[in-house]
Amino acid sequence: MITRKRIKGQEKILAFRWQQLLGKELITEEGEKLKAIYPGRINNDSGPDFRDVTITINGEFVRGDMEIHVKSSNWYRHAHDGNPEYNGVILHLVEWHDCNSTLLQNGKLIPVVCLSPELWHRTSLPFYHLPCFQMFKRRDKQALKELLNVAGKERFEQKASSFQSACWREEAGRVLFRGMMRALGYSKNMNPFEELSGKLSLNFIERLEPRESLSLKQAWLLGTAGLLSSQRLWENSSREREIEVLEQIWQSIGKGVKPMSQNDWQFSHVYPNNSPVRRLVALSYLLQRYHKRGLLKGILQLVEKTPLTAGRRGLDDSLIVAGDSYWQEHFDVGWKTRKSALLGHGKAGELMVNVILPFIFSWGGITNDPELREKAVNFYLHYSKLAENEITRHMVDQLCLADTSGFTACHQQGLIHIYRTYCREGTCLQCPLVN
Repeated sequence: MITRKRIKGQEKILAFRWQQLLGKELITEEGEKLKAIYPGRINNDSGPDFRDVTITINGEFVRGDMEIHVKSSNWYRHAHDGNPEYNGVILHLVEWHDCNSTLLQNGKLIPVVCLSPELWHRTSLPFYHLPCFQMFKRRDKQALKELLNVAGKERFEQKASSFQSACWREEAGRVLFRGMMRALGYSKNMNPFEELSGKLSLNFIERLEPRESLSLKQAWLLGTAGLLSSQRLWENSSREREIEVLEQIWQSIGKGVKPMSQNDWQFSHVYPNNSPVRRLVALSYLLQRYHKRGLLKGILQLVEKTPLTAGRRGLDDSLIVAGDSYWQEHFDVGWKTRKSALLGHGKAGELMVNVILPFIFSWGGITNDPELREKAVNFYLHYSKLAENEITRHMVDQLCLADTSGFTACHQQGLIHIYRTYCREGTCLQCPLVN
């Protein structure tokens, strides 16, 4: 069962008070001067309560996560001191300070701020608003969309520049492959997917014989990832024919390969459809689909031949993976889920916007193909809206945007760019939305 973290009860009140204290100087329990610059965003997943908080401690900028407790001793009661997921915490906000200090798993001590009980009785405490609060009252929707379009294009060009630099150092096919792997991993498994891409030889995978090569690709991907049943800490009792075939193939082709460990992968708080096993199987289908031309040439040809009038659907359809009967109904070896596509419309759109289109734009620069660059950026600028994520939802709330109809994927990318470049850096006054 997948659960999501929620701030409840008295901690919710603390979170609200924290946002009222922005810009005010506080004194930590250790006697240091602390000022809240940016409140961060509430984390609805596992880990600390707030992400991307910006504060100053004795005038020095510090950025990271924040944890909230009614009692500071709850830090140890909840075993956060032994959990490396909390090593990014820079501040412990509490109502009652009933222990000596807050210690991270890496041995670092972090400051504690205790909101004194009398604060709860100050019902008239003014609420501090960020400069971008209720932007729509100062700018009409069209002006805001234009600003977000510019920010979204800046994010696109930054990604493209990164791809272009990487292509000067190594084969372009590997650069594209690694980018797609990272995107398939989501935030939870992005790093393991990137590590896996370094262990896999794209040339080897693409040289596999076409006949039965889908099973070979699946065995190679899952075996190198250390995610076959025989490689796991648990041994699944079910011996489905499809899995036995993969095990047999891996036994014959995996000799001498040092696979990753099951412990390298994150399964906790991951939706079944986002399981790394399911995503790797989806990747096998994509590699099979572009087997004849190779991944790089296949993706280039896709963008070159798809007319702009076909829009998002014309591109997404080339990445959607329905899968076969077994993997449509399984999110892991032996574990069933609701029947669905291995890679659906939403994830296909994310791959296009975040990886493929900026990569194609960079490739057009490397090969001196201005038409390809123009086509890539035009697809991007007119790509229809993607599913919301935590950052875009946070920014919509922060800007008090009641209506985002008419927003494109580029506008959403603009929100992400603003958040990462200005909000979490605590540089509100430099933000184009308030200037």
